[in-house]
Amino acid sequence: MSHLRNSPSPPPMNPPQMSPIGRTIVSHHTVRKAEWQNAEILDLNALKTVFEDCDFSYSVIENGYFRDAVFRNCRFVGAKFIDCNFKSANFYKCDFKFALFHTCLLEVPEILASLPAEPNIRREALQNLKANAAETGDYSSLGLLTLQEIDAAKRHFSYALHGYDTYYKNKYASIFSKARAGASLFGLWLAGIIWGHGERPWRLLVSCFLILCGLSFLNFWSLMPRIGWSQAERGLRSFEYISRLFLDLSPDSSFAGFVAVDYIVVLMRYLYIGLFISILYKSISRR
Repeated sequence: MSHLRNSPSPPPMNPPQMSPIGRTIVSHHTVRKAEWQNAEILDLNALKTVFEDCDFSYSVIENGYFRDAVFRNCRFVGAKFIDCNFKSANFYKCDFKFALFHTCLLEVPEILASLPAEPNIRREALQNLKANAAETGDYSSLGLLTLQEIDAAKRHFSYALHGYDTYYKNKYASIFSKARAGASLFGLWLAGIIWGHGERPWRLLVSCFLILCGLSFLNFWSLMPRIGWSQAERGLRSFEYISRLFLDLSPDSSFAGFVAVDYIVVLMRYLYIGLFISILYKSISRR
């Protein structure tokens, strides 16, 4: 394949299978219906190139420069990209099933729109994109990728629990496998409510406040037989007791209620401290 720096049009793209391809330039051109399958492409300059109906399946592309490129209806099934630049690239109706990226500069929202819909395959793709983001220092995308991965995992376990199709019916046929899937789904749901999987810190504060309010209300019914409505200040003293106990600020024991509630509050204190430290560490490590 010849260089195209001064050529009016790109060369034909039908390399022999698994034959290494050296430096190739197709920048500022439109490439249609290229069959670039099972190829090893070592250096490709595709700046502002438009690819239409091209097939890159099971190819290895290293040092590809795809900045500002446009891909329409292209297949990248099983392709592997190494040290490629996809900054400002756009993808329309592309297939990235089982594609892998290593140390590539990506437009993550563009790639997400082209990932496979199957939740098990999508989750594996998102795990690879997270590793790639960490390799390239794209820490701002890690939160988005994590939440997308969790959404895919939730759909995966939901499909497993309900036997969505033949694949899930066969793979999760036993009651025990369905129970494990249900437990995993519940764990993800609960973690999302309590702290947003570490990606939505405000949920940690909201869930903590709501749980303490619920425990205060529970304790209030224990207080009423021995402490009047006015002395309890319409339940505010119960909430004050629970809050001070949670913060370890010497609460007034005269407003103590159920002993089990006290144990729950103390356990909450250490749990939420651990979750807060985890969020703080994650925030610092991504800077």
